[in-house]
Amino acid sequence: MWKRFGLTLALGCMAGTAVAAGIEGTWILVVETPRGVQHPQLRVIGEGDAYHGTYTGRQGELPIERIEVDGDAFSFPLRVTMPMGEMDLRYSGLINGDHLEGEIGNPRGSIPFTGTRAE
Repeated sequence: MWKRFGLTLALGCMAGTAVAAGIEGTWILVVETPRGVQHPQLRVIGEGDAYHGTYTGRQGELPIERIEVDGDAFSFPLRVTMPMGEMDLRYSGLINGDHLEGEIGNPRGSIPFTGTRAE
């Protein structure tokens, strides 16, 4: 019985790690904004069970200090500087293999985005 419990526990831990590791890497996003379609790059780095990365777009490279990952769901905050001042955004979405999709929350509502893992 203990062997079976240990094997089940080990497999469960490995499965959780495999799903969470699915976000690591570089992603090319497609974001349709009022200013046109943008293709920013999201780079996610995993260290243990913590994730961080960079977001590279029109504003250059911005650091992401913490990316929350729960199974195939992820989210992270991003502060950007706009002509009218700083704006806090919240990216949230789901990972599905080499694709992801979600929405960007902002003070005016939200807009959808999609992404594909870069080769």
